[in-house]
Amino acid sequence: MVKIGNIFLMGKVEIGNLVQKRRVLLELKQEDVAEMTGITPKTIYLLEQGKGNPSLDTMQKVLDVLGLEMILQIKKLDE
Repeated sequence: MVKIGNIFLMGKVEIGNLVQKRRVLLELKQEDVAEMTGITPKTIYLLEQGKGNPSLDTMQKVLDVLGLEMILQIKKLDE
């Protein structure tokens, strides 16, 4: 994980670990999160393992259920 100011840049594995820890803290099963989001349990599993390639929409649904927030910042290219 890289910290720039008060922003943390996280890779897939780190995001997966965070999602899993939060889910466990909330005493939810992967199946519970899947049902609450309309996403398959396999997708939740892959996300937590840092595998797969979830869309931003999928990530947002999972994070919303877990009470987490995603901030997306797009770097401007110099023209």
